[in-house]
Amino acid sequence: MPDEATLWDLVIDERIAIEDLSAAVDLYLADPTTQDHPIGPHHSLDLAAAVAAHAVAPATMRDGEADEPARRMAVRAALLMARPTARARPRGGQAPGGCPGPGAAGPGVATRRRRR
Repeated sequence: MPDEATLWDLVIDERIAIEDLSAAVDLYLADPTTQDHPIGPHHSLDLAAAVAAHAVAPATMRDGEADEPARRMAVRAALLMARPTARARPRGGQAPGGCPGPGAAGPGVATRRRRR
């Protein structure tokens, strides 16, 4: 998937679990200043910037009459439309989340790459 993939694209592609999205929403609601938040095994997202960039979420969060479900849905919509950044994987070792990274088998050992 291209680097311009939204969080929604990554969830649909099953590269990020829906539970990770729910945890990010909970974290933002607890601390709206959260910036570099790891989401999924290979991505991170600036939660504060994602909500601030959304067309409706900032107004919903400022609205004193907005209830918890409305705030939650506004944040969820903002995060789903955001574009997470890929985190760098360590060379030849474990990738974030404990998955072996490229070259983890060692030099000279053939590995297969899965095609999509």
